[in-house]
Amino acid sequence: MPWEKDKHYRMLYRLEKKYFPEQSLDNAFVAADAAAPAQPPSDADKGLVFFEEEKKEGGEVGKKEGADKGEVLERKVEEFFRALKKGPGEGKADDASTAAKKKAVLGGAPRQVKRDAEREEEDWPRPHLASTRTELPPRWDGPTGTVVLIDKPKGWTSFTVCGKLRRLVKVQKVGHAGTLDPMATGLLIVCVGKATKVVDRYQGMVKGYSGVFRLGEATSTWDADSPVIQRESWEHIKDEDIRKAAASFMGEIWQVPPMFSAIKVGGEKMYDKARRGESVELSPRRISIYKFDIERSLEDRQNLIFRVTCSKGTYIRSLCADLGKALRSCAHLTALPPSHNR
Repeated sequence: MPWEKDKHYRMLYRLEKKYFPEQSLDNAFVAADAAAPAQPPSDADKGLVFFEEEKKEGGEVGKKEGADKGEVLERKVEEFFRALKKGPGEGKADDASTAAKKKAVLGGAPRQVKRDAEREEEDWPRPHLASTRTELPPRWDGPTGTVVLIDKPKGWTSFTVCGKLRRLVKVQKVGHAGTLDPMATGLLIVCVGKATKVVDRYQGMVKGYSGVFRLGEATSTWDADSPVIQRESWEHIKDEDIRKAAASFMGEIWQVPPMFSAIKVGGEKMYDKARRGESVELSPRRISIYKFDIERSLEDRQNLIFRVTCSKGTYIRSLCADLGKALRSCAHLTALPPSHNR
């Protein structure tokens, strides 16, 4: 910042004037006809001169072209201020790290940046992983905490699961890595103890879901937890139409969350407002759909069996409702077991 440079220059000026008054900035400007100093500067004084002019063999000052001299002077100025940032004992190692940072900023060392990212990934504290296939941790609140993989039953909220686990393991800090709908069953990642410090790493993972959409019927909650309030024709929808509609959702898209969700507006959760009959217009959010496969059920062609791989913040109920609109009909979610997180 300009003001930081000015502050730095003023500090250098005061230090030079206090400790080296003969060589301070006050004595830098002298009259053109002023006599040269009687004695040449000593060896100790020469060490205090930051920018020396190169001398010829006969003792005369070498003259170079104006452009070359300007480049040399500018380079020495940069070296001088770069040296000011170094502490005692710092040398070539700092120069190497500085060069590596510059290459990373300029895009010249993508492999080095990738290696640093992989090294950082390896260095982060790994919590103890607990599931039905592993042993329980010796301590739930150990040095790195514990991550529990829970097969959430239908009807339980994510908050209910955390509350039950908190009372069971008797650890105060318990949090989940992403809210699941009450009707959803399957994987719920819960962090216990110090593992809550790295919950963001799990929340940012790619999500995978598989379930069932039902065409031609819509509910107020966009899932099977509420009765059907709207019916539309679905017989006109062909398999090719479904494939094209699913392909249109691939990539980055904007999605409006459902009214019945845990999103807070004005300090109150949306599903509390929705139960009172209040309607709030939610802003769309940008999400990413990486894979979206849909097949029609052989038993009931009104049901669509899907598998989706998506980013954090994706609402499958919203995806279902939007798909129904894209097919010139309506739809709601009837089953949703999350399959994996990676």
